[in-house]
Amino acid sequence: MKNSIPFELFDKNQYLYFDIQRLSELERVTGKSIINIANLEVGVNFCLLGLQIGLKHHHHKATLEFYAEKIEKYLEEGGSINEIGILIAKAIAATGIYGKDAKKRALAKDETEEIQDKEEKNEKQETE
Repeated sequence: MKNSIPFELFDKNQYLYFDIQRLSELERVTGKSIINIANLEVGVNFCLLGLQIGLKHHHHKATLEFYAEKIEKYLEEGGSINEIGILIAKAIAATGIYGKDAKKRALAKDETEEIQDKEEKNEKQETE
């Protein structure tokens, strides 16, 4: 099973994931090794390429322009490029490429996610 990270900044029920083939593709298009990618600051180009590769199971033929429009809209609504980059980085770490501990941290839910899960569960129970 592929380890994925929820990515609902643009649309509901989406998730980012990388495997060895996708990591190789990311290295190829960025011209950086995956180790160097971990040490880079998050930028627009990294986010565009990371989304195109990490979300291609949702949008098979999406272009960089497609993701540029999504990012622009997200930023206009108050989001930040850092939020996008952090989720991409977590999805990369979730592959285990940086080791077991990094994988565990990437896949661990933070308090905000746990609260959202509980709220969604409560809403579902109230409507039943």
